[in-house]
Amino acid sequence: MKKTKFALAGSMILGVLSSAQAADKPPAVYWMSVSTEVGAAFGMGGMAMPSVGEMVSEGLLGGMFGGSKSATPESGSARRSILLQLSSPETTSDPRADHFIPPGQQMGESLPLISPRTTTGKLSRQEAPDEAPEPEKPKGKILMYWGCGDKIRSGQPKVLDMGTASPQQYAAFFRAYAVGGQRGPRPASGWTYARWPNEKDSQQVPKDSSLVGAQTVKASYAPEIRFDIPRQQDFLDPVVFTEMGSNPSEAISLRWKPIPNATGYFTMAMGGRGDNEMVIWVSSEAPHMGWSLMDYVPTGEVHKLVKERVVMPPANTECKIPQGVFKDAGAMLQFIAYGQDLDLSHPARPKNAPKGWMPDWTAKVRLKSTTMTMLGQEVHEKAATGTGSGGGRDYTSQPRKKGGTDVLENPLKSIKGIFGL
Repeated sequence: MKKTKFALAGSMILGVLSSAQAADKPPAVYWMSVSTEVGAAFGMGGMAMPSVGEMVSEGLLGGMFGGSKSATPESGSARRSILLQLSSPETTSDPRADHFIPPGQQMGESLPLISPRTTTGKLSRQEAPDEAPEPEKPKGKILMYWGCGDKIRSGQPKVLDMGTASPQQYAAFFRAYAVGGQRGPRPASGWTYARWPNEKDSQQVPKDSSLVGAQTVKASYAPEIRFDIPRQQDFLDPVVFTEMGSNPSEAISLRWKPIPNATGYFTMAMGGRGDNEMVIWVSSEAPHMGWSLMDYVPTGEVHKLVKERVVMPPANTECKIPQGVFKDAGAMLQFIAYGQDLDLSHPARPKNAPKGWMPDWTAKVRLKSTTMTMLGQEVHEKAATGTGSGGGRDYTSQPRKKGGTDVLENPLKSIKGIFGL
């Protein structure tokens, strides 16, 4: 009897020690980033809107304003995209992983998760950062407007003279919301990282694909990850405008179809006037650079920003850009609908999780629906190819004339002039 008791006690101690050791190891992390994209949003490839400096240095302004074929709006069309990312503290010489998907996804039995190849080569002298020429100091002004409504509000616009502004003035003007949230999978020393799409498989997501059902991730370097995706976390419907005003001398009315399961909406527009003015407008009730909100935002943050009137609530389906904001200025409009995150772990997180609680794995499904289009396009009744229920609207650019001059001829020219390009 004593032997049995000692054996049982020893087994329990070993079990506790084993659990403690397991708890010391960070969990494997898996993310599914699910996007519905319309028009020029295709060209962004699911990326967040970059900073002004990045836009200029990387030539992205040209893509946004017609300089890149991939960023040209495709009338009424939409596509679905998925980014799968897995990271684990386990390492192996032969990393293998697959995500087994439900039949409704229509992409085969599984999607391979491949670890990206790493390069150890050093930068050449021509590529070295310290060899890059010093950029010319920007010139011109940036005008910022904010809020939905018929008229420009008192105290607007907020103006930054880029030729004379101090670093402190730059910092204050380019204020953006710091969107908090869980850190996603990414390459890191001592971890194994893999993703889809990749060089082995980069197939397009079918327009009628559905994520609803059982999802299983099997990897040689991570625990098996199993979860179900409910209807609420399926692809969001595409953004469909039912009205878009085309007269910049008046308030520009924006109306859109409500998107089921959306948690909030945000929109912003940017354009150029003349050779030395850049104009930015955001739908929020407070001034800020909206680019940090033009990507996935954690659901808790969205709810907070709705309360602060930075993000429009899901019941809202209209907004007006105040009269005169984009008078004589060509502009590009961006719009995003946020979906409801699905956060999972194994074992499931207890209600009052103790400090240091660590699961075997965590998983997140995050969703968004975006569009990018030129302001001033007229809405035409025309069935559109796209995703989700129903079609979309066809937007055909109708250049606005003033004194025989097309004010949409090249809005990029004004912005390039500000930055001396």
